[in-house]
Amino acid sequence: MTYINKFKNWLSEPINGYIIGLFRVIFGLFMTYEIANYLFTGMVNAFFVSPKLNFPYEGLEWLKPLPAPALTGVLYVMLVCAFLITFGLLMKWSARLFAVLYLYMFLLDKSLYNNHIYLFILLAVLLSFTNADQFLSLRKRKLPGITVPRWQQFMLAAQVMCVYFFASLIKMRTDWWVLKQPVRMISEAMPADGFLASFYKSELGINTMVYLGFSLDFFAPLLLWYKPLRKWAIIPFALFHYSNSRIFGDIGIFPFLMMAALILYFEMEELPLLRRWFPKVTQKNTALAQPIIGKWTLGFLVAYFVFQLLFPLRGLFLPNDLDYTTIGNRFSWRVKADARTVSEFEFILKDPVSGQEGEINYRGMINNVQIQAMLYDPRMIRSFAHWIHEQGGKNGLPNAEVYAKIKFSLNGRPPQYFVNQDMDMAKVGYSPYEKLDWVLLVEK
Repeated sequence: MTYINKFKNWLSEPINGYIIGLFRVIFGLFMTYEIANYLFTGMVNAFFVSPKLNFPYEGLEWLKPLPAPALTGVLYVMLVCAFLITFGLLMKWSARLFAVLYLYMFLLDKSLYNNHIYLFILLAVLLSFTNADQFLSLRKRKLPGITVPRWQQFMLAAQVMCVYFFASLIKMRTDWWVLKQPVRMISEAMPADGFLASFYKSELGINTMVYLGFSLDFFAPLLLWYKPLRKWAIIPFALFHYSNSRIFGDIGIFPFLMMAALILYFEMEELPLLRRWFPKVTQKNTALAQPIIGKWTLGFLVAYFVFQLLFPLRGLFLPNDLDYTTIGNRFSWRVKADARTVSEFEFILKDPVSGQEGEINYRGMINNVQIQAMLYDPRMIRSFAHWIHEQGGKNGLPNAEVYAKIKFSLNGRPPQYFVNQDMDMAKVGYSPYEKLDWVLLVEK
Protein backbone atom coordinates (compact mmCIF):
# COMPACT_ATOMS: atom_id res chain seq x y z
CA MET A 1 0.00 0.00 0.00
CA THR A 2 1.39 3.39 -0.98
CA TYR A 3 1.82 6.23 1.50
CA ILE A 4 -0.92 8.14 -0.33
CA ASN A 5 -3.39 5.29 0.16
CA LYS A 6 -2.38 5.00 3.81
CA PHE A 7 -2.95 8.71 4.25
CA LYS A 8 -6.36 8.52 2.55
CA ASN A 9 -7.39 5.63 4.79
CA TRP A 10 -6.15 7.52 7.85
CA LEU A 11 -8.24 10.55 6.88
CA SER A 12 -11.30 8.30 6.54
CA GLU A 13 -10.96 6.71 9.98
CA PRO A 14 -13.76 7.50 12.48
CA ILE A 15 -12.85 9.74 15.41
CA ASN A 16 -14.84 11.21 18.27
CA GLY A 17 -16.77 14.15 16.83
CA TYR A 18 -16.99 15.93 20.17
CA ILE A 19 -13.50 17.38 19.53
CA ILE A 20 -14.67 19.47 16.57
CA GLY A 21 -17.95 20.18 18.35
CA LEU A 22 -16.04 21.61 21.30
CA PHE A 23 -13.81 23.65 19.00
CA ARG A 24 -16.92 25.02 17.27
CA VAL A 25 -18.33 26.20 20.58
CA ILE A 26 -15.04 27.86 21.59
CA PHE A 27 -14.64 29.46 18.15
CA GLY A 28 -18.22 30.74 18.24
CA LEU A 29 -17.72 32.27 21.68
CA PHE A 30 -14.53 34.00 20.60
CA MET A 31 -16.21 35.37 17.47
CA THR A 32 -19.15 36.58 19.54
CA TYR A 33 -16.73 38.47 21.78
CA GLU A 34 -14.79 39.84 18.81
CA ILE A 35 -17.80 41.22 16.95
CA ALA A 36 -19.38 42.57 20.14
CA ASN A 37 -16.09 44.36 20.78
CA TYR A 38 -16.26 45.95 17.31
CA LEU A 39 -19.72 47.25 18.12
CA PHE A 40 -18.77 48.43 21.61
CA THR A 41 -15.62 50.26 20.47
CA GLY A 42 -17.27 51.96 17.50
CA MET A 43 -15.37 50.30 14.68
CA VAL A 44 -17.70 51.66 11.99
CA ASN A 45 -17.19 55.24 13.10
CA ALA A 46 -13.43 54.80 13.55
CA PHE A 47 -12.82 53.30 10.10
CA PHE A 48 -15.69 54.34 7.85
CA VAL A 49 -17.05 57.63 9.17
CA SER A 50 -14.20 59.62 10.71
CA PRO A 51 -11.56 58.99 7.98
CA LYS A 52 -12.02 60.98 4.79
CA LEU A 53 -10.91 58.03 2.68
CA ASN A 54 -10.24 54.31 2.74
CA PHE A 55 -7.40 52.37 1.15
CA PRO A 56 -8.85 49.59 -1.03
CA TYR A 57 -6.83 46.69 -2.41
CA GLU A 58 -5.66 46.93 -6.00
CA GLY A 59 -8.42 45.52 -8.20
CA LEU A 60 -11.03 45.91 -5.45
CA GLU A 61 -11.58 49.66 -5.75
CA TRP A 62 -15.19 48.87 -6.67
CA LEU A 63 -15.77 47.44 -3.19
CA LYS A 64 -17.20 50.40 -1.27
CA PRO A 65 -18.30 50.79 2.36
CA LEU A 66 -22.04 50.82 2.89
CA PRO A 67 -23.57 53.77 4.79
CA ALA A 68 -22.70 53.68 8.49
CA PRO A 69 -26.11 52.36 9.67
CA ALA A 70 -25.90 49.53 7.14
CA LEU A 71 -22.34 48.64 8.22
CA THR A 72 -23.50 48.56 11.83
CA GLY A 73 -26.29 46.25 10.68
CA VAL A 74 -23.70 43.99 9.04
CA LEU A 75 -21.91 43.70 12.38
CA TYR A 76 -25.16 42.78 14.12
CA VAL A 77 -25.84 40.09 11.51
CA MET A 78 -22.32 38.77 12.12
CA LEU A 79 -23.02 38.76 15.85
CA VAL A 80 -26.15 36.66 15.29
CA CYS A 81 -24.16 34.29 13.07
CA ALA A 82 -21.54 33.92 15.81
CA PHE A 83 -24.32 33.02 18.27
CA LEU A 84 -25.72 30.44 15.87
CA ILE A 85 -22.27 28.92 15.32
CA THR A 86 -21.79 28.68 19.09
CA PHE A 87 -25.06 26.84 19.62
CA GLY A 88 -24.83 24.75 16.44
CA LEU A 89 -27.99 26.14 14.88
CA LEU A 90 -27.95 26.57 11.09
CA MET A 91 -24.20 26.32 11.61
CA LYS A 92 -23.08 25.64 8.06
CA TRP A 93 -24.87 28.60 6.50
CA SER A 94 -24.23 30.84 9.50
CA ALA A 95 -20.49 30.14 9.26
CA ARG A 96 -20.47 30.88 5.53
CA LEU A 97 -22.44 34.10 5.91
CA PHE A 98 -20.20 35.11 8.81
CA ALA A 99 -17.11 34.53 6.66
CA VAL A 100 -18.48 36.46 3.67
CA LEU A 101 -19.52 39.48 5.76
CA TYR A 102 -16.25 39.46 7.72
CA LEU A 103 -14.32 39.28 4.45
CA TYR A 104 -16.32 42.21 3.06
CA MET A 105 -15.46 44.39 6.09
CA PHE A 106 -11.89 43.14 6.03
CA LEU A 107 -11.28 44.10 2.39
CA LEU A 108 -12.64 47.66 2.61
CA ASP A 109 -9.35 49.07 3.83
CA LYS A 110 -5.79 47.69 3.71
CA SER A 111 -5.08 49.01 7.18
CA LEU A 112 -7.65 46.57 8.57
CA TYR A 113 -5.51 43.63 7.52
CA ASN A 114 -4.51 41.37 10.36
CA ASN A 115 -3.31 37.79 10.23
CA HIS A 116 -5.63 36.66 12.99
CA ILE A 117 -8.73 38.15 11.32
CA TYR A 118 -7.76 36.32 8.13
CA LEU A 119 -7.51 33.12 10.18
CA PHE A 120 -10.95 33.69 11.73
CA ILE A 121 -12.49 33.95 8.27
CA LEU A 122 -10.79 30.79 7.01
CA LEU A 123 -11.73 28.73 10.06
CA ALA A 124 -15.36 29.78 9.65
CA VAL A 125 -15.26 28.59 6.04
CA LEU A 126 -13.73 25.23 6.97
CA LEU A 127 -16.15 24.67 9.86
CA SER A 128 -19.02 24.97 7.41
CA PHE A 129 -17.82 21.75 5.71
CA THR A 130 -17.84 19.70 8.92
CA ASN A 131 -20.43 18.01 11.09
CA ALA A 132 -19.34 20.08 14.09
CA ASP A 133 -22.95 21.19 14.55
CA GLN A 134 -23.92 17.62 15.48
CA PHE A 135 -22.14 17.82 18.84
CA LEU A 136 -22.68 20.09 21.86
CA SER A 137 -25.49 21.62 19.85
CA LEU A 138 -29.05 22.72 20.49
CA ARG A 139 -30.12 21.00 17.30
CA LYS A 140 -31.11 17.34 17.21
CA ARG A 141 -28.27 15.15 16.06
CA LYS A 142 -28.90 13.43 12.73
CA LEU A 143 -25.80 11.25 12.76
CA PRO A 144 -26.50 7.75 14.11
CA GLY A 145 -23.28 7.73 16.17
CA ILE A 146 -20.72 10.10 17.67
CA THR A 147 -17.93 9.75 15.14
CA VAL A 148 -16.90 11.74 12.09
CA PRO A 149 -14.19 11.00 9.52
CA ARG A 150 -10.79 12.26 10.61
CA TRP A 151 -10.46 14.65 7.66
CA GLN A 152 -12.96 17.03 9.27
CA GLN A 153 -10.66 17.58 12.25
CA PHE A 154 -7.46 17.34 10.23
CA MET A 155 -8.30 20.17 7.83
CA LEU A 156 -8.93 22.57 10.73
CA ALA A 157 -5.62 21.54 12.31
CA ALA A 158 -3.86 21.89 8.93
CA GLN A 159 -5.12 25.46 8.57
CA VAL A 160 -3.74 26.39 11.98
CA MET A 161 -0.48 24.63 11.09
CA CYS A 162 -0.10 26.98 8.11
CA VAL A 163 0.23 29.83 10.59
CA TYR A 164 3.08 28.08 12.41
CA PHE A 165 4.83 27.00 9.21
CA PHE A 166 4.91 30.36 7.46
CA ALA A 167 5.68 32.16 10.73
CA SER A 168 8.84 30.06 10.94
CA LEU A 169 9.88 31.06 7.41
CA ILE A 170 9.85 34.77 8.27
CA LYS A 171 12.26 34.06 11.11
CA MET A 172 14.89 32.53 8.83
CA ARG A 173 16.88 35.71 8.34
CA THR A 174 19.71 37.73 9.85
CA ASP A 175 17.50 40.24 11.64
CA TRP A 176 15.93 37.46 13.72
CA TRP A 177 19.00 35.34 14.44
CA VAL A 178 21.77 37.95 14.73
CA LEU A 179 20.11 41.27 15.53
CA LYS A 180 17.33 39.49 17.44
CA GLN A 181 14.86 41.90 15.92
CA PRO A 182 12.06 42.81 16.17
CA VAL A 183 12.04 41.01 19.54
CA ARG A 184 14.61 43.38 21.04
CA MET A 185 12.70 46.53 20.04
CA ILE A 186 9.43 45.07 21.30
CA SER A 187 11.12 44.14 24.58
CA GLU A 188 12.53 47.65 25.02
CA ALA A 189 9.11 49.18 24.40
CA MET A 190 7.44 47.11 27.11
CA PRO A 191 6.60 48.93 30.36
CA ALA A 192 9.12 48.27 33.11
CA ASP A 193 6.41 47.34 35.59
CA GLY A 194 4.60 44.95 33.24
CA PHE A 195 4.01 41.23 33.75
CA LEU A 196 7.42 39.48 33.89
CA ALA A 197 8.97 42.64 32.42
CA SER A 198 12.31 42.00 34.13
CA PHE A 199 12.55 38.66 32.31
CA TYR A 200 11.39 39.87 28.89
CA LYS A 201 13.78 42.82 29.03
CA SER A 202 16.77 40.66 29.98
CA GLU A 203 19.14 39.11 27.46
CA LEU A 204 17.98 35.68 28.64
CA GLY A 205 14.37 36.63 27.98
CA ILE A 206 15.16 38.01 24.53
CA ASN A 207 17.12 34.89 23.58
CA THR A 208 14.31 32.69 24.86
CA MET A 209 11.74 34.51 22.73
CA VAL A 210 14.00 34.42 19.67
CA TYR A 211 15.12 30.80 19.73
CA LEU A 212 12.14 29.16 21.42
CA GLY A 213 9.75 31.16 19.24
CA PHE A 214 11.42 29.88 16.08
CA SER A 215 11.71 26.31 17.37
CA LEU A 216 8.03 26.02 18.23
CA ASP A 217 6.94 27.44 14.87
CA PHE A 218 9.39 25.38 12.80
CA PHE A 219 8.93 22.07 14.61
CA ALA A 220 5.17 22.46 15.14
CA PRO A 221 4.25 19.70 12.63
CA LEU A 222 6.48 17.21 14.44
CA LEU A 223 5.59 18.34 17.95
CA LEU A 224 1.82 18.47 17.45
CA TRP A 225 1.15 15.67 14.95
CA TYR A 226 3.59 13.09 16.31
CA LYS A 227 1.61 11.29 18.98
CA PRO A 228 4.42 10.49 21.48
CA LEU A 229 5.47 14.16 21.62
CA ARG A 230 2.27 16.19 21.51
CA LYS A 231 1.13 15.49 25.07
CA TRP A 232 4.35 17.19 26.23
CA ALA A 233 4.40 19.85 23.52
CA ILE A 234 1.05 21.29 24.60
CA ILE A 235 2.72 22.89 27.65
CA PRO A 236 5.35 25.02 25.82
CA PHE A 237 2.82 25.92 23.11
CA ALA A 238 0.29 27.10 25.68
CA LEU A 239 2.96 29.14 27.50
CA PHE A 240 4.17 30.54 24.18
CA HIS A 241 0.73 31.81 23.21
CA TYR A 242 0.02 33.13 26.67
CA SER A 243 3.31 35.04 26.63
CA ASN A 244 2.38 36.55 23.27
CA SER A 245 -0.87 37.78 24.77
CA ARG A 246 1.11 39.65 27.42
CA ILE A 247 3.83 40.99 25.11
CA PHE A 248 1.81 42.17 22.12
CA GLY A 249 -0.98 44.62 22.71
CA ASP A 250 -2.53 44.42 19.25
CA ILE A 251 -3.33 40.73 18.79
CA GLY A 252 -6.47 40.53 20.93
CA ILE A 253 -7.98 37.07 21.26
CA PHE A 254 -5.63 35.47 18.72
CA PRO A 255 -3.25 33.75 21.19
CA PHE A 256 -6.18 32.38 23.19
CA LEU A 257 -7.82 30.95 20.07
CA MET A 258 -4.48 29.37 19.14
CA MET A 259 -4.34 27.80 22.60
CA ALA A 260 -7.84 26.44 22.14
CA ALA A 261 -6.91 25.12 18.68
CA LEU A 262 -4.33 22.80 20.26
CA ILE A 263 -7.17 20.33 20.92
CA LEU A 264 -7.44 19.83 17.16
CA TYR A 265 -4.20 17.82 17.24
CA PHE A 266 -5.51 15.31 19.78
CA GLU A 267 -8.03 12.54 19.90
CA MET A 268 -10.53 12.61 22.75
CA GLU A 269 -8.97 9.54 24.37
CA GLU A 270 -5.66 11.44 24.76
CA LEU A 271 -7.21 14.23 26.82
CA PRO A 272 -8.02 12.92 30.31
CA LEU A 273 -9.97 16.00 31.36
CA LEU A 274 -12.23 15.91 28.32
CA ARG A 275 -12.79 12.17 28.11
CA ARG A 276 -14.40 12.31 31.54
CA TRP A 277 -17.08 14.66 30.30
CA PHE A 278 -17.84 13.36 26.81
CA PRO A 279 -19.03 9.98 25.52
CA LYS A 280 -16.40 7.48 24.50
CA VAL A 281 -16.24 5.91 21.07
CA THR A 282 -17.47 2.31 21.16
CA GLN A 283 -18.14 -0.27 18.50
CA LYS A 284 -21.83 0.50 18.78
CA ASN A 285 -21.68 4.26 18.32
CA THR A 286 -19.03 3.95 15.60
CA ALA A 287 -21.22 1.77 13.44
CA LEU A 288 -22.47 4.44 11.09
CA ALA A 289 -22.22 5.17 7.44
CA GLN A 290 -19.43 7.70 7.49
CA PRO A 291 -20.27 10.92 5.64
CA ILE A 292 -18.50 10.45 2.32
CA ILE A 293 -16.89 13.62 1.09
CA GLY A 294 -18.59 14.78 -2.08
CA LYS A 295 -16.67 15.48 -5.28
CA TRP A 296 -17.43 19.20 -5.14
CA THR A 297 -16.37 19.44 -1.51
CA LEU A 298 -13.22 17.43 -2.18
CA GLY A 299 -12.37 19.58 -5.19
CA PHE A 300 -12.91 22.77 -3.20
CA LEU A 301 -10.76 21.61 -0.28
CA VAL A 302 -7.92 20.42 -2.52
CA ALA A 303 -7.91 23.75 -4.37
CA TYR A 304 -8.21 25.58 -1.05
CA PHE A 305 -5.12 24.00 0.50
CA VAL A 306 -3.07 24.28 -2.69
CA PHE A 307 -3.86 28.00 -2.56
CA GLN A 308 -2.94 28.17 1.14
CA LEU A 309 0.44 26.59 0.44
CA LEU A 310 1.35 28.53 -2.71
CA PHE A 311 -0.19 31.99 -2.39
CA PRO A 312 1.89 32.99 0.67
CA LEU A 313 5.04 32.38 -1.41
CA ARG A 314 4.14 34.83 -4.18
CA GLY A 315 6.14 37.65 -2.62
CA LEU A 316 9.38 35.70 -3.09
CA PHE A 317 8.99 36.10 -6.86
CA LEU A 318 8.14 39.81 -6.93
CA PRO A 319 10.86 42.42 -7.53
CA ASN A 320 10.36 44.59 -4.45
CA ASP A 321 11.66 43.72 -0.98
CA LEU A 322 8.90 41.52 0.45
CA ASP A 323 8.94 42.62 4.05
CA TYR A 324 10.18 46.16 3.58
CA THR A 325 7.42 47.13 1.12
CA THR A 326 4.86 44.48 2.25
CA ILE A 327 4.08 43.86 -1.42
CA GLY A 328 3.16 40.18 -1.30
CA ASN A 329 3.22 40.19 2.50
CA ARG A 330 -0.50 40.16 3.29
CA PHE A 331 -2.39 36.85 3.41
CA SER A 332 0.97 35.12 3.90
CA TRP A 333 1.19 34.58 7.68
CA ARG A 334 4.34 36.69 7.96
CA VAL A 335 3.69 37.37 11.63
CA LYS A 336 5.52 40.22 13.40
CA ALA A 337 8.08 40.54 10.61
CA ASP A 338 9.70 43.71 11.92
CA ALA A 339 9.33 46.77 14.13
CA ARG A 340 9.45 50.36 12.88
CA THR A 341 9.90 53.44 15.02
CA VAL A 342 8.82 56.61 13.24
CA SER A 343 10.92 59.76 13.56
CA GLU A 344 9.32 61.90 10.84
CA PHE A 345 5.91 61.71 9.19
CA GLU A 346 4.53 64.57 7.14
CA PHE A 347 2.95 65.36 3.80
CA ILE A 348 3.71 68.61 1.95
CA LEU A 349 1.35 70.21 -0.57
CA LYS A 350 3.12 72.49 -3.07
CA ASP A 351 1.77 74.85 -5.72
CA PRO A 352 4.30 74.59 -8.59
CA VAL A 353 3.10 77.91 -10.04
CA SER A 354 3.62 80.12 -6.99
CA GLY A 355 6.15 77.90 -5.29
CA GLN A 356 4.16 78.08 -2.05
CA GLU A 357 3.98 74.96 0.05
CA GLY A 358 2.52 73.88 3.38
CA GLU A 359 2.27 70.86 5.63
CA ILE A 360 -0.97 68.91 5.44
CA ASN A 361 -2.93 68.22 8.61
CA TYR A 362 -3.39 64.56 7.77
CA ARG A 363 -4.67 63.61 11.22
CA GLY A 364 -8.02 65.12 10.38
CA MET A 365 -8.24 62.94 7.28
CA ILE A 366 -7.12 59.44 8.32
CA ASN A 367 -7.02 57.49 11.57
CA ASN A 368 -4.02 56.25 13.56
CA VAL A 369 -4.28 52.69 12.24
CA GLN A 370 -4.10 53.97 8.66
CA ILE A 371 -1.15 56.20 9.57
CA GLN A 372 0.67 53.25 11.13
CA ALA A 373 -0.05 51.09 8.08
CA MET A 374 1.64 53.67 5.84
CA LEU A 375 4.92 52.96 7.61
CA TYR A 376 4.76 49.51 6.05
CA ASP A 377 3.06 50.03 2.71
CA PRO A 378 4.33 52.61 0.19
CA ARG A 379 1.26 51.97 -1.96
CA MET A 380 -0.86 53.58 0.74
CA ILE A 381 1.42 56.63 0.73
CA ARG A 382 0.90 56.89 -3.02
CA SER A 383 -2.89 56.45 -2.69
CA PHE A 384 -3.07 59.14 -0.01
CA ALA A 385 -1.00 61.50 -2.16
CA HIS A 386 -3.37 60.94 -5.10
CA TRP A 387 -6.33 61.76 -2.88
CA ILE A 388 -4.66 64.94 -1.61
CA HIS A 389 -3.91 65.92 -5.21
CA GLU A 390 -7.58 65.46 -6.11
CA GLN A 391 -8.66 67.57 -3.16
CA GLY A 392 -6.20 70.24 -4.26
CA GLY A 393 -7.80 70.29 -7.70
CA LYS A 394 -11.22 70.79 -6.13
CA ASN A 395 -9.84 73.76 -4.21
CA GLY A 396 -8.24 75.64 -7.07
CA LEU A 397 -4.86 73.86 -7.22
CA PRO A 398 -5.20 71.50 -10.20
CA ASN A 399 -1.43 71.06 -10.53
CA ALA A 400 -0.69 70.59 -6.83
CA GLU A 401 2.30 68.43 -5.99
CA VAL A 402 2.43 66.16 -2.96
CA TYR A 403 5.63 65.19 -1.18
CA ALA A 404 5.97 62.64 1.63
CA LYS A 405 8.64 62.85 4.31
CA ILE A 406 8.40 59.56 6.16
CA LYS A 407 11.38 58.39 8.13
CA PHE A 408 11.62 55.46 10.51
CA SER A 409 14.06 53.09 12.16
CA LEU A 410 13.74 49.52 10.92
CA ASN A 411 14.59 46.90 13.53
CA GLY A 412 16.87 49.23 15.46
CA ARG A 413 18.80 50.57 12.45
CA PRO A 414 19.50 54.29 12.02
CA PRO A 415 16.40 56.16 10.79
CA GLN A 416 16.03 56.54 7.02
CA TYR A 417 13.41 57.79 4.61
CA PHE A 418 10.93 55.26 3.25
CA VAL A 419 10.12 56.99 -0.04
CA ASN A 420 11.96 59.63 -2.05
CA GLN A 421 10.97 62.91 -0.38
CA ASP A 422 11.90 64.84 -3.54
CA MET A 423 9.45 63.02 -5.81
CA ASP A 424 5.84 64.04 -6.32
CA MET A 425 3.97 61.07 -4.86
CA ALA A 426 0.86 61.94 -6.86
CA LYS A 427 2.72 61.18 -10.08
CA VAL A 428 4.75 58.08 -9.26
CA GLY A 429 3.71 54.81 -10.90
CA TYR A 430 3.05 51.43 -9.39
CA SER A 431 3.07 47.86 -10.58
CA PRO A 432 3.66 44.85 -8.35
CA TYR A 433 5.81 43.40 -11.12
CA GLU A 434 8.18 46.37 -11.43
CA LYS A 435 10.85 47.71 -9.11
CA LEU A 436 9.59 50.87 -7.41
CA ASP A 437 12.32 53.46 -7.93
CA TRP A 438 10.58 55.89 -5.58
CA VAL A 439 10.92 53.53 -2.61
CA LEU A 440 14.33 53.96 -1.00
CA LEU A 441 16.24 50.75 -0.37
CA VAL A 442 16.71 49.79 3.25
CA GLU A 443 20.32 49.66 4.38
CA LYS A 444 20.92 46.18 5.84
